Amino acid sequence: MRAFLHTLNTWLLGTERHQRMRVKMTLIALYGYVVSTALLFYGMDIDLVNPRHGWWLIAYIWTGVPVFYLLVRTGWASRLGNPSLDLHQSLYALVAILGAYVITGPVRNSVLMLMCLVLVFGMFTMSARQVMLMGLLFVCCLGSVQTIMVLANPGAFDVRIEVVKFILAACTLPAVSAVSIYVSQVRARLIEQKEELAHALAMLQDIASRDELTRLVNRRHMQERVTQEADRQLRSNEAFCLALIDLDHFKRINDLHGHAMGDMVLKEFARLALEGCRKTDVLARWGGEEFLLLLNDATPQEGYAGLERVRDIVGAAALAPSVPGLTPTFSAGLTRY
Repeated sequence: MRAFLHTLNTWLLGTERHQRMRVKMTLIALYGYVVSTALLFYGMDIDLVNPRHGWWLIAYIWTGVPVFYLLVRTGWASRLGNPSLDLHQSLYALVAILGAYVITGPVRNSVLMLMCLVLVFGMFTMSARQVMLMGLLFVCCLGSVQTIMVLANPGAFDVRIEVVKFILAACTLPAVSAVSIYVSQVRARLIEQKEELAHALAMLQDIASRDELTRLVNRRHMQERVTQEADRQLRSNEAFCLALIDLDHFKRINDLHGHAMGDMVLKEFARLALEGCRKTDVLARWGGEEFLLLLNDATPQEGYAGLERVRDIVGAAALAPSVPGLTPTFSAGLTRY
């Protein structure tokens, strides 16, 4: 039973986290439509709602609901530029609410509460500007619908009562919209702060794991990688090699040409050495002019070939173009773990 429910949940909501959240919000709106449809059936049964009008409204509701669900669930809404279609669903609900207001007779006042529900729903999904637009649009549409109803059938409506209804709606909905806007703005700030924190965390992780000068991984991070590879080797028996690389006579470069030139040589060596490494290899600055190269899934012969490849690339390049003849070499020791 649990497996069936898990499969059903995955089928209804999908597997991607953000998409699941968007589909859930769409299904919450579905709950409101189900309740409204049940009330329409009851209204038609007790002759409160004209059956012909009620069936037209039900057909309108249940034409749009599956369309919105499929667009969000399949990801087509993302291709249209709005992954959850929040504003579109709210506008669709607005038309349904106004239609219900027209056809529900003596209980039409209670229908207006549904608009508050739409605005509350919007505070968690729409921007502050969209929530404000929805509130103003509903007030304008409600006033237009009331005017048309009074003009079309003046004997059935008391203009004074309709004016009171409109004023109450015009005063209440902006207040609900204001709360929704505030919540929407808070939500937007929280999202922005979350993105800033994620960016700061990524920068801190980068600073903690990389050498500032060469931008290679640093000693601490390399020690963690070597430990991980050692654990993996125990499980898979796939060998790996380590090579300790030392630039020859580096102190002489600092003494003759200055530390700035030494830093340039280190950076250029790191860049060129990476070109000679495989994508799966890891090169770290181990300390000073020493570098440690981790060669994944490599035999000593393959490791030796990799070092020779690095030597050829470094030897063919000018590590310090401003100083002719300055072509540092390196020595390396290679071992298999």
